[in-house]
Amino acid sequence: MRARRLLGKVALGAEAAATLTIATVAIRVLPRRAPVRLLGRPEPAAERAVVGSSDPRARRVGRAVERVAAVMPWRPSCLPQAIATRAMLRRRRIPCEGHLGVVSTSPLEAHAWVTVQGRVVQGGPIRNATEVAAFR
Repeated sequence: MRARRLLGKVALGAEAAATLTIATVAIRVLPRRAPVRLLGRPEPAAERAVVGSSDPRARRVGRAVERVAAVMPWRPSCLPQAIATRAMLRRRRIPCEGHLGVVSTSPLEAHAWVTVQGRVVQGGPIRNATEVAAFR
């Protein structure tokens, strides 16, 4: 049982590393507006999400992406983390939303995060961010 759980964590971490690498490369090589499209279809901004998740699988995916990003040599920012999290959640058929927001205008600072059922699973906690767009 313990070995199975450890193997599952290793597999999830490897998937997160591969997906983060692909997202980072895509952001660097695709035309300027294309990476945002990787988050999904844009929708009008909704109300601010609540931190936490009622779906433990979704939170596990978000945590795996954040932990792997913290140890990668290039330290992926929030956008590739959000793209990777959305891709992994969609692979598991877990409905999710990507969000882009502005944290500061001077200097301009943006943030990306992912929610499942209105709760942040990656990129939280969201403080002082004004949501600009949601992606489904």
